Amino acid sequence: MHPGCEAEFEALMLAHAHACLAEEPGCLRFEILRPVDVEGRPIPRRLLASELFRDSAALAAHRATARWQALAQRFPQLLANRRPTICEVESNAGA
Repeated sequence: MHPGCEAEFEALMLAHAHACLAEEPGCLRFEILRPVDVEGRPIPRRLLASELFRDSAALAAHRATARWQALAQRFPQLLANRRPTICEVESNAGA
């Protein structure tokens, strides 16, 4: 995040996460995580969004929402960098 944008970005992401879970049946999980160093101290200006969608169609539907489009347009003003990583579930020990 750009310095000074932390509170705004966190608030936007939390609202987005709640809306995704409430409005998108294909969104199975959406967590906002704060990375910490080996001593357990929060790493400044870092957040991680961990999202789980039922399938690639649910992810595509998510990215097609007006809410996502508006949020994505804000990223350049709020974020110094962004590195999305798309994964498939390899195994689920909790299932």
